[in-house]
Amino acid sequence: MLPPIEPYRAIAESAVDPIFVNDPSGCVRYANPAAVKIFGYSEEEFAGACLHDLIHHHRPDGTPYPREACPLYRAYTNGKSVHEIVETFVRKDGSFVTMAASVTPARVEGGQEATVFFMRDVTERIRAQQALAESEQRFRLITNSMPQLVWVMSPDGRINYVNDRFRQYVGPQLDLGENYASPVHPDDQEATHRAVEHALHTGNDFRIEHRGRAADGSYRWFLAHGVPLKDAEGNVLAWYGCSTDIDDIRHAGDALRRSQETVRLAAELTNLGLWEFYTETGELLWDETNRRTYGVPQDRPVNYDLFISCIHPDDRERVDRTARKFTVPGSTGRFFTEYRILRLSDGAERWLKVNGESLVDQDGHTRFVGTTLDITDIKLAEQRIRHASQRDPLTGLPNRALLFEYCEHLLAIAQRTRSSGALLFIDLDRFKPVNDTYGHGVGDQVLKQVAKRLSDCTRQEDIVGRLGGDEFVVALPHPDDVHGPATVARNIVEKLSEPYHIGDLQLHLSPSIGISLYPRHGGDLDALIKCADAAMYEAKKAGRKRYRFYNPAIDQGADQHLQLELRLRDAVERGEFLLLYQPVMDVGSASPSGAEALLRLPMPDGAMLAPAQFLHVAEAAGLINRIGEWVAQEACRQHQQWRQAGLPAINIAINVAPQQFRQRSFIRYLANSLQDSGMDPSCLQIELKESSVLEDVNDTITALEEIRAIGIRVALDDFGVGFSSVRLLSSLPIDALKIDQSFVSRIGHDAKSQVIADTVLALGRTLNLQVVGEGIESEDIFDYLRGHGCNQAQGYYFSGPLTADEFVHWFHAAQPERHAMH
Repeated sequence: MLPPIEPYRAIAESAVDPIFVNDPSGCVRYANPAAVKIFGYSEEEFAGACLHDLIHHHRPDGTPYPREACPLYRAYTNGKSVHEIVETFVRKDGSFVTMAASVTPARVEGGQEATVFFMRDVTERIRAQQALAESEQRFRLITNSMPQLVWVMSPDGRINYVNDRFRQYVGPQLDLGENYASPVHPDDQEATHRAVEHALHTGNDFRIEHRGRAADGSYRWFLAHGVPLKDAEGNVLAWYGCSTDIDDIRHAGDALRRSQETVRLAAELTNLGLWEFYTETGELLWDETNRRTYGVPQDRPVNYDLFISCIHPDDRERVDRTARKFTVPGSTGRFFTEYRILRLSDGAERWLKVNGESLVDQDGHTRFVGTTLDITDIKLAEQRIRHASQRDPLTGLPNRALLFEYCEHLLAIAQRTRSSGALLFIDLDRFKPVNDTYGHGVGDQVLKQVAKRLSDCTRQEDIVGRLGGDEFVVALPHPDDVHGPATVARNIVEKLSEPYHIGDLQLHLSPSIGISLYPRHGGDLDALIKCADAAMYEAKKAGRKRYRFYNPAIDQGADQHLQLELRLRDAVERGEFLLLYQPVMDVGSASPSGAEALLRLPMPDGAMLAPAQFLHVAEAAGLINRIGEWVAQEACRQHQQWRQAGLPAINIAINVAPQQFRQRSFIRYLANSLQDSGMDPSCLQIELKESSVLEDVNDTITALEEIRAIGIRVALDDFGVGFSSVRLLSSLPIDALKIDQSFVSRIGHDAKSQVIADTVLALGRTLNLQVVGEGIESEDIFDYLRGHGCNQAQGYYFSGPLTADEFVHWFHAAQPERHAMH
């Protein structure tokens, strides 16, 4: 054996790692005890042997190196130094050992060149490195296969590893070493920073939800969970964590919360109570709305007994019977019911509608869930609708439907008991002018007062109803001598004829009443109403403000009434009325000064009806205003035609019914008639009866002033038969008085008539009014009126009513000299 390097023998002998000294050819000159021990060869076997051939150098993968390829062989044969070359060697027993070998040239005794070969067993280190590499490979493989974003964070909060999913999500702009907060949404960074910094400070793991930025700039919600890796002393070496995409869950949760909030708000807004009942345990749960509905405080326990005690006594047995069907364990199904409760807090009665349905969970347990809705307002509305459908909404009296129902019931009783009854059909006189003049608001107030007065005039068992408009019916079951139909009718006439005070207005109306008797006039309500209606029209024709019993002879008059109404409607639509003109003479000059237009209705048989024969029918049919408009238009047109025919601008007078005068449009259509025809307003005179001006004097004065402001003259017709006072007459803006012909015709043989005529003439002079005497049929009467200051005269003494053409001829004949002048 070659001697070792003497100065270092002791070191080599005691070294735990193999040390060889080789000559330049690679043969072993020295092997220390550690080499002998590790490789299994004796010193003798090592001595002089080629180290490469003896221990067979191998590559790291275990395959042997050829001598010329072995880096260690080249190093120690070339006299070069190499360090920490890891090689795999073969022991004598054929096992492998991995060594980290270093080679350095040296000189031994005698100055001979040699190579010192140092080895260190790194088998365990290599295995550990391999294990670590394998572990890292597995870690990467596992993390790259995970759907989460996996990351490793250094103790200072910088990211130093991310998996492929992380890179794919964030994109190429990701740089390792960035701060953990760089991809976090700006709005979430503060909360994320607090959570991570707290974890870094305490060394505890952390969880935080935040939005992370994707490669396309969008954001999704993630749950980040970080766990610390610590050394033995507890120092944090790194943070390992993952971020789970919870965006869908988050949005689903938001949607669920919104849905739950929507349900809650909907329940609150609709006052919908929610409840649950567990059939196996008997547990009953109410939400706040349900408690409020039943009036149960929040701190009071709810159970079935409490629930059933709140039910209205009349509904309790039914509800309990229904509920117990579903309290039996195993019961399923769906139900709904309505019932009343007496609210626990205040005893108020409320109507509830309850729906319920069974739900069975995966373990087979059954519970019922349902809703409670307070439907009290709906029930009250239904009651109001039922009431409204049977009651007149204005007066509250039974309407036609309920009236027929009541009366049919009374008739059935009367038939069984062979008793009698009466039916009163009531129509208000002059009600339409009230509506036309003051509007439907005032008319409605009148109808309400009429309904109240009718109820006060009748017994509790009598039935008062409104058929519609101003028509009412009173049914009298089993009338007696004290409360007979005539007595009731007289009482109604008296009460309904009293003034009606509506605001500042005082209105005067009266009823016309027709009476039919059961069973004499009919066996059913339709027949009784028809007969009473016919009798009512007889009362109107008799002068209103009275009653009449039905008589079969009335039917003929009713047919005539209907025929006349149809003729009136035709005449209105086709303009088939006729105006006749009766001359008016100037008393002083005994020459024509004007004419009064008199309305006539031509009939199919050639007859001419005067207003007294058809105006009551026209009034009942609502045709008065249209007829009055036609009269004004035709009179103005005719006046202009006369002017074109050469007649002077004489006055022409038209009669105005009270209904027309009270119509709001009356003044307007007068003005329109003048404008359309071109007639001078000062040539037109309207004639009003006293009854037209007696009601609502203030409104009358206002209307008359407007009429006179246009230039139209106003005369008070039939003066003397009414009740006008001198004070009232002096306040009216009128131009003329017409003495009623009933006084004029009796001047020569009736002292009272003569006094009245003298009084009117005196009033005219005092009030500076023109006075017209009408109905003059003799020269004596004309002379009397002329002698007492009468201004104008009219009557058959001069001429009867004439057609328009006849009037022209008469006018020329009456004053030939004046005609020649024009």
